[in-house]
Amino acid sequence: MAVRYQAAAILFAVALSAAGCSTAAVDSIPNWAGGKPENAPPRLATEMEYLPVNERPPARDTKIVTVEEQAKIEKELAAARDVQAKQAAQVKKDRAGMLANQPKPAASPATGAMSPNQ
Repeated sequence: MAVRYQAAAILFAVALSAAGCSTAAVDSIPNWAGGKPENAPPRLATEMEYLPVNERPPARDTKIVTVEEQAKIEKELAAARDVQAKQAAQVKKDRAGMLANQPKPAASPATGAMSPNQ
């Protein structure tokens, strides 16, 4: 029974010592023993900083649009939308006219004669 406790204590001590390994110790392991590859880039001199996810962004320098400016912008957008709608209707009308004016294919004769294109 005491042997079991000794084995558990040794295993616990080995686990704690392995958990305390630093990257410096890992860097000193040779390549053939599973250490850092030969073509690996060197480590940074200082650690990278984490992004400031909990900080509030700085106040904006731009001003807020006034009610008059917003009304002006809405009128300009409505006018642009109307112009585009008129242009789209004209294009649709022109295309319909082009399709209506296409020549109809000649009907093949009932006698079974072949047309010149065949």
